[in-house]
Amino acid sequence: MYQDIDYQADDRIAIITINRPAVLNAIRVQTYRDLITAIKAAESDDAISVIVLTGAGGRFTAGNDLSDLLADGDLNGVMEGVGGIFATLAAMKKPLILAQEGVAVGIGANLLLHADLAYAGKSIRYSLPFAKIGVASEAASSVMLAEAIGPKHAADLLLTGRFFNAEEAEKWGLLNQAVEDGKALETALAAATELLKNHQGSLRAIKALGRPQGYEERVNRTVKAEMEAFAELLQTPETQMRIQAVLKRGK
Repeated sequence: MYQDIDYQADDRIAIITINRPAVLNAIRVQTYRDLITAIKAAESDDAISVIVLTGAGGRFTAGNDLSDLLADGDLNGVMEGVGGIFATLAAMKKPLILAQEGVAVGIGANLLLHADLAYAGKSIRYSLPFAKIGVASEAASSVMLAEAIGPKHAADLLLTGRFFNAEEAEKWGLLNQAVEDGKALETALAAATELLKNHQGSLRAIKALGRPQGYEERVNRTVKAEMEAFAELLQTPETQMRIQAVLKRGK
């Protein structure tokens, strides 16, 4: 059923694993489609109470697969994928827990803004390299990141695209806990098991009430504006040169 992810349901916990380890779990159009389908399946399954998202091979994700962003790539598919995944996350009623190891670039780092709980191996490297590549930020991070960690920290991460670590992410409240490398999934599953002991209707009510009025519409509106700017910048010669240079370095 899925090409780019693994889906496992065990004792009321759905574990969704991005499974493209040969390319550091880079997210292509098909990966977005698989993730959207899997999350919606877990949301609609009465036997599932908590969703855990992780990555295969000791890596979370290297972010968008840049080959999709080349001039001959599937831009419409990318737009639909990014818009679709964050619309799906904004509509989620069940708790979402991240278990991250190794690297979490772009969307991998931005998912911290959309998860209820998050755990990462202490040597993980995060980055929001949109300005380095030559595109706009996504995932509603253009507004949500500043709200989460403060405008100066957000500007630092988004404007420089620098790497930041688990210690910083934990200090800013983006992570619940930085754990020993290789222990993120184990820790996330332990947290999920604790949530199973609680009243499930209460968990969903708390999640819903914790979101500001109009949250879902605001996320969708912001992501739409971001992706319009993303698409406009993507089609410029400079951005295409920057993407090609990154792809060439990776070979």
